[in-house]
Amino acid sequence: MLGSLNFLADSLRRLIEGLNITYKYFLKEPIYTINYPLSIREPFSRWRGKVRVRAFNTKETIYERTKYLNFSFNLPPCVRGCPANVDARGYVMLAGENNFIKSLSEESVNNPVAFCFGNLCTAPCETTCSRGVQDHKPIAIRLIKKAISEYNIMNYYQNRDTVKYTIVSEPTNKRIAVIGAGPAGIAAAHRLLRFGHKVDLFEKYNFCGGYLYSGVAFFRLDKDLMNKEYENLIVFTENGRIFYNVSVISEDEKDKYSKVISFNDLQNYNEQINHLEPCGILFSELEDNYDAVVIAVGATKPRKLNLKNAEKVNIIQAEWFLEDWNLGIRSYKIGSQVVVIGGGGTGIDAARTCKKVFSDKVVIVDILAREDIPVSEEEKVEAEEDDDIEFICQVMPFEVVVDENNNIKGLKVAKCVYGPLLPNGRKKIIRTSEEFVIPCDTIILAVSRDIDIPFVPKDIVGSRGEIVVDGFDTMVNGFVYRFGQTSRPKVFAAGEACYGPQPAIVALASGNRTAEKVHYYLTNSVPPVLSNDFLRILGPLNVHKVYKKSVAV
Repeated sequence: MLGSLNFLADSLRRLIEGLNITYKYFLKEPIYTINYPLSIREPFSRWRGKVRVRAFNTKETIYERTKYLNFSFNLPPCVRGCPANVDARGYVMLAGENNFIKSLSEESVNNPVAFCFGNLCTAPCETTCSRGVQDHKPIAIRLIKKAISEYNIMNYYQNRDTVKYTIVSEPTNKRIAVIGAGPAGIAAAHRLLRFGHKVDLFEKYNFCGGYLYSGVAFFRLDKDLMNKEYENLIVFTENGRIFYNVSVISEDEKDKYSKVISFNDLQNYNEQINHLEPCGILFSELEDNYDAVVIAVGATKPRKLNLKNAEKVNIIQAEWFLEDWNLGIRSYKIGSQVVVIGGGGTGIDAARTCKKVFSDKVVIVDILAREDIPVSEEEKVEAEEDDDIEFICQVMPFEVVVDENNNIKGLKVAKCVYGPLLPNGRKKIIRTSEEFVIPCDTIILAVSRDIDIPFVPKDIVGSRGEIVVDGFDTMVNGFVYRFGQTSRPKVFAAGEACYGPQPAIVALASGNRTAEKVHYYLTNSVPPVLSNDFLRILGPLNVHKVYKKSVAV
């Protein structure tokens, strides 16, 4: 009853906010009004006509985005809901016209890794799709992305080396070091290359993709194809180089590495893709020798949970288990009855891997209600129906049940209920006195990850280990991410290094924004528009007066 009242109160609040916005802007002219798609032969019945679009690559929006996001309802709902502002309406409409090549081109302006995200994205655009309100079911935007990317790979891009991107600026002769080849690092490096800079990408493993490669189950994504897609984003121009197996380290870590290379050693490598022997390079070497350094490493340290008797047994971290399996090491011993604590993407991947390979019975427990677990409904249904995995939701684990030999016999949990909404918009979780034991012989922990970046100078590190930067962004559907410049002028950061674990599309958005700030820092000019179509949509870039007028309203 209390949950229903909270839901009604929240719905009423959103309705009042929407009416307030409608009243305030009812008679005002939008800054830009265009038709989608750019050329349409015959509008079909579901075409929603005109849409407002606001430019986001001016000096003001690059450095003061929070002010302009107050006006982000001028964007289409799906574009506003996406952290990277991918033009979902544009590429969906073009796909509906069977123009898959142009559709993928429209997608790649803000998300050049359509194949990867077509399989893995949490699709926040679908949560804000207005068709979800009108027809009670949003447009399947992510599946359309997946379809157009696979179509182009099969029919046109089988040789990934042939995929090209346009350089939209004159060569700047500025060289930038990007640390980390995950979504944030790849996005930043790719955009900087398109802006005319030179980029060296440093990755401690021998593959691109970061956590998407090592931490995503083998059956959800073709890792080789993803790696080729990521590599292509760097080597499409001769200005991009990748250095694999190179760990960026601090002075204190030099003794841990048998081989430490210098910046001068890098000049001996003439190939664009370089697989080195495992080695380290000092962060100070990069900062001293490059015009800018972008730190884009992920939050890779698994978080532990305070469970009674946990110190007596071996609780497996889901991130390490998935990495172990994906890299072919396969060293973990998994029993026949598994409980996975945490129902997010990592937890579901670990559970399904166990069920497919090792175990007879797998249970996922989560403190949230099933509908509130932050993964797509499709993933939950696949886990339940394809792999017969059971979800036990709204329970709080607090004790590992062990026998006299300290072998795991079960996990004791307490039922929980939702309380009133907290100031941060989340529901308060109240533990009840009802307790029960879930039988198991293996426990896998997938609750979250922490930031752990030893090489970063202490003067730019915050209280939680995050890199402190000068910009941040808040999306309407709850995503909060940071990006930008640190107190060291040449050092920038993007992705989970700044804000901790979030969906991969958030990291990609952060990488895009950081690339814009790096370009402005190096050239003192606003970034060029990546697409001529977008240039026609957004109009000239000198729209500062229009923005100032809108902010003053």
